[in-house]
Amino acid sequence: MVTEAATPTRSSTKWVYPFDEADGLDTASLGGKGTGLVRMTSAGLPVPPGFIIPTGACARCAEDDLPDDLWADVQQAVQALARRANRTFGGGPRPLLVSVRSGAPVSMPGMMDTILNLGLNEAALLALAESTGDTAFVADTFLRFARMFSEIVLGADDDVLDAIEEMKTDLPSASAEKVLPPLAAAVSRTLTDAVGQPFPLDPWEQLRLAIRAVFRSWNSRRAVRYRDYYRIPHDLGTATVVQQMVFGNLGTPAGTGVAFTRDPRTGQATLYGEFLERGQGEDVVAGTHTPEPLTAIAARYPSIVAELGRVAGQLEDLYRDMLDIEYTVEDGTLYLLQVRVGKRSAEAAVRIAVDLVDEERIEPATAITRVTPDQVRQIRRPRFQPEALEAARRDERLLATGVGASPGQVSGVTVVDPARAEQQAAAGQPVILVRTTTSPQDLPGMLASVGIVTARGGSTSHAAVVARALDKPCIVGCGALTIDASHGVVRISGESYPEGSELSIDGASGQIFAGSLATTRGIDEIGDSVARLLDWADATGCEVFTRVSTVDMAAAAIKDGAHGIGVRLDEVLAAAGRLDVLAEVLGAIAAGHQGTDVHVVEAAVTAALTDILAALDYQPFVVRTADLSWERVSETLAELTPGDQPPPGTWLPLGMPALVRAQARGVRNAVRTSGHPGPITLMVGGIVDVAELSALKEICRQEVGEKIHVAAALRSLRGLAALPALAREADAIWLDHRALTASIYHYPDELLVSDGALDAYLEQELLTADPRKEVDDLLRRNVPTVDTVEWGQCCLGVNLVGWGFAESVVEFYRAAGYRRFAVDGDGVQAARLLIGQRAAEADAP
Repeated sequence: MVTEAATPTRSSTKWVYPFDEADGLDTASLGGKGTGLVRMTSAGLPVPPGFIIPTGACARCAEDDLPDDLWADVQQAVQALARRANRTFGGGPRPLLVSVRSGAPVSMPGMMDTILNLGLNEAALLALAESTGDTAFVADTFLRFARMFSEIVLGADDDVLDAIEEMKTDLPSASAEKVLPPLAAAVSRTLTDAVGQPFPLDPWEQLRLAIRAVFRSWNSRRAVRYRDYYRIPHDLGTATVVQQMVFGNLGTPAGTGVAFTRDPRTGQATLYGEFLERGQGEDVVAGTHTPEPLTAIAARYPSIVAELGRVAGQLEDLYRDMLDIEYTVEDGTLYLLQVRVGKRSAEAAVRIAVDLVDEERIEPATAITRVTPDQVRQIRRPRFQPEALEAARRDERLLATGVGASPGQVSGVTVVDPARAEQQAAAGQPVILVRTTTSPQDLPGMLASVGIVTARGGSTSHAAVVARALDKPCIVGCGALTIDASHGVVRISGESYPEGSELSIDGASGQIFAGSLATTRGIDEIGDSVARLLDWADATGCEVFTRVSTVDMAAAAIKDGAHGIGVRLDEVLAAAGRLDVLAEVLGAIAAGHQGTDVHVVEAAVTAALTDILAALDYQPFVVRTADLSWERVSETLAELTPGDQPPPGTWLPLGMPALVRAQARGVRNAVRTSGHPGPITLMVGGIVDVAELSALKEICRQEVGEKIHVAAALRSLRGLAALPALAREADAIWLDHRALTASIYHYPDELLVSDGALDAYLEQELLTADPRKEVDDLLRRNVPTVDTVEWGQCCLGVNLVGWGFAESVVEFYRAAGYRRFAVDGDGVQAARLLIGQRAAEADAP
């Protein structure tokens, strides 16, 4: 029996937006899914009609039932949808079925709920069977709906859901009248016995409960966890999309799938995706079925794939980016159900951004915003050593091959339970999560793992999509693999591997190897594209320096495009095995030996710097004098002369002028020996007064001559206060962010890069902010903006070496006008991109 829809009442708030009436509204209101449907509808693409309940309804509907005025608008919209389709909601002769789907303003794949095939009761079942002539299709469609509705709306447990699923295999081969009403009654009895309430057969009640459930899924545990991980605000809310159903399990050809306008693994400009014949969308994304690649489908249904390719091209013209398309084919007709910017591997992100510039779809300033600094870092990740890979194949350690869903090569111990994966990863073990399929509930274990393997599913399954978003290596659809979760055993091609066994996986080829494979930094196959992208970022006028201590580090920095190179002499001496020379001199001074020969320090500096300078391609070069109070110097001194401590003068920037002079002469000698054309900058850390800087300039004039610049590294608020005066005397000033932050808290520098005590302190909420990730308010108030001071010829920079390169810190200094940054060696390329992005955004109209 169908309950008649109430006569709609007008409301002052507009709660419903049909697809063809919402063009121009923003994603914040319509959600990402709704915005895509509206844009595709406006472009004349084949989209089943529907409407959107905006995000503004989420907070109210997630807590209470649907407001009367909202429900009235929904009823009116469904009736209009039925008239447009010449169908009836909840009855015959041609029933209207709808999907009810979530659609947040930002992509949260698989985190919230969807209900398909809604609107079936006994009358609609019989009418649908009559209109399609396919009782098996109607029974399958009803059981799909019953299972989803029971799980999402009624909270049925797995046993109930399995019982509903088993009904598919027990269907008799008989007329619709003998099959469908008893089937509906059986589902209702099963639910009544299990959850204490029958399955609702009033389509309007189904719709009301489904919309409420979708809004409530915004605050589900998995959705909240996902937002926490990706730092997505919790107050955005989700929209709800109600759309006319089209059926991938009706007619021939029929099916459903996901397609990418370019290969999300490599970025190649070829249509990539999958098709599950006679399936519905949830079969694909849940990973419970293994679809076929589009290349196989093209041979069987060439017109369908050709039409999909044509539509993909239209969408790329519209969005000017690589896109992820969900589609369904009903009885040979293609329908588009969703479009969004596609998630992609790091390598693909770079290639696509550069290719789109070459295709004149986007400008270089846009291209640099399409790749994240983390993706640039990921491109540098280790890969299996070729000889180790060859040996593994030769030793027949290749166990199985699945579908490579997300590239990367890693080794780890197998774990089959997400909770144990979290525990073992927290204990420091690299974990490979092995599952039959993954679901949103597995997300914590996936986050903790270094790689993911599933026995079923395709490259658009939940496991594949989430792994690509996390940029974790992932293999799916490995049919040779079975999991015995109760005993914690993975079986591959008949062999058993208990939890804790070491495996190595290649997320590009889909290969699984026994044991751990040695890794190396692989050859960057997209080096030219990375170089072009970073050149565009550099065009914004920012400079990135890095600090090195060996020739190899200098060569790597040059290869990564560092605009300048710096060294700290205590680190250079330590890397060259000459730190004991400095410690011995300090020990002799501490012991009161008169006339200590500091020329040995000069010679050690000369020897250590010469090779590095010779390797440089004439980048600006900054030499920072040794930090004589550095812990490693003290440790070396204690080993050489037990009981002695560095002299008190080591704590002062120029407290040991003889050693400063010796280092300056060592720099001079290295420049001459290497043939470096100069000029070189000599920098002293901790300066707080112009008098100190004047004294340093005089030392440099006497010991080195004119071909040297003088700089100061500021490590205290007192130094910051003196910055304007210092800038009038110095050639360069560097703000040492780590030291400045430590000085505010009176912490040692090393504490700010540790993973121990400070983490525990923050977990106990003994600090309201993490000083490692945010710029302290006191520092914000004391760092002068570049445009407020007359700097003259002085170059200003910010030293972030040893910091971890927090983006919020970079943004603070860049917004204050600083355009020169020093970062750790492995962060040079990421820093070039990030700083270029921020500058481009600031310059955008």
